[in-house]
Amino acid sequence: MTTDDRRAVGPRVGRILQQLEAAGGVSVPGAPAGATARWLRRRTAMYAACVGAITVGAVALATGLLLRDDGVWALLILFGAFLGFVGLAGVGGLALASRLLRGRLRAEREPVSLDPRGVTLRGIGPIPWSHLLPPERRQVRVKNDIGGRCTVMPLTPVGHAVVNRQAGWWANRVGPKPYLRPDIPYLLLPGVEGLTEGEALQLFASAHQRFASAVVPHHTPDDGRRSSGL
Repeated sequence: MTTDDRRAVGPRVGRILQQLEAAGGVSVPGAPAGATARWLRRRTAMYAACVGAITVGAVALATGLLLRDDGVWALLILFGAFLGFVGLAGVGGLALASRLLRGRLRAEREPVSLDPRGVTLRGIGPIPWSHLLPPERRQVRVKNDIGGRCTVMPLTPVGHAVVNRQAGWWANRVGPKPYLRPDIPYLLLPGVEGLTEGEALQLFASAHQRFASAVVPHHTPDDGRRSSGL
């Protein structure tokens, strides 16, 4: 990649690409993917709303109990109980979702490696470049998962077959499972510490352009529990 090419993708991405070319590969600290970061912000806001509902409900319930002899004020008992129930149910649902996604959320901080063998991310890999198409932005509708507007690398037919026969925990670290689909068709691009979501997309696009045309021998495991590579 020329100096002009590195300048076109921005100085921070250019520096990483310069390291990649000099050493033949590069490893950078991982960070939550763009979709994951947005989900975490929404989760924080929803926790705050649920705690607020519980607090208001508790105040309303206490006030209603104190003034229950007055028929109108007694309605606060029902209102407070309802708000408290909604708030507690919300906290419970968020806690369950966080528990189900705990492994992937923790893995978001794992190093991201780009080299001729492929992509290593979220503690799995390398996923060969021949299993991946160039990165793109795509709206991914999900249920009980992290989705929305995502930066992804669609899997090639071979990559799709290999990823979806791995152990469930392994495949789930590759990407989200779209709603009403039993398979995982995309690699969700990881975040890279110090880069924006758009810069991370530029980095992966440049690395894919460099490595995808090369044929690199790789091993395909029979069981994802015995190997972290493809």
